[in-house]
Amino acid sequence: MARIDPVERNALVADAALTVLERDGLAGLSVRKVAAQAGLAPASLRRAFPSQNQLRAYCLTVIRERATARVRALRSTGATLAADLLRELLPLDATRRLEVLAQTQLALLALTDERLQPAAAELHAAVARACRFAIETLRDAGRFAESRNADDEAARLHALVDGLAIQGLWNPTGLDPRNVSIVLDAHLDELQRPTERRR
Repeated sequence: MARIDPVERNALVADAALTVLERDGLAGLSVRKVAAQAGLAPASLRRAFPSQNQLRAYCLTVIRERATARVRALRSTGATLAADLLRELLPLDATRRLEVLAQTQLALLALTDERLQPAAAELHAAVARACRFAIETLRDAGRFAESRNADDEAARLHALVDGLAIQGLWNPTGLDPRNVSIVLDAHLDELQRPTERRR
């Protein structure tokens, strides 16, 4: 039997793990189930991920890497780039919904599992950096009022993105993808309007 390339194996594992998280929830994320979903022998998977915690942390790393790759592939500029990169973090299609769902489940676990906290913290920091970059992009494009504080607005944008991501998961009872985009666009437009300087 031919040996599977480690990069190909890890891609299979990532897809399988996110699928298991969506289908069976966090309690169902086991090496055995992920191996079955990926069509791999459990022993092979255990060699790459000796513990369940390593598999969970890997899921968070994959989510961050995939979102980063999509953002880097964007070819838009200015205010359109700011909106496009933020949309890559929101559950606007099946792929992004799967990632946000997995991220949410694993982030909640990280609140009480310190072994998972570094991977969760890095993903959180990556979203914060994306929001800060979006604010800087808007400012460079002349779409950010000078009276606004960039640090404050980056934090507010991060909170909005997190909130929209969670609400987007509750589709169809929550915000559908079109409404998520409408709310995001309205907020970005608002950032052009001056506000009173804070002391």
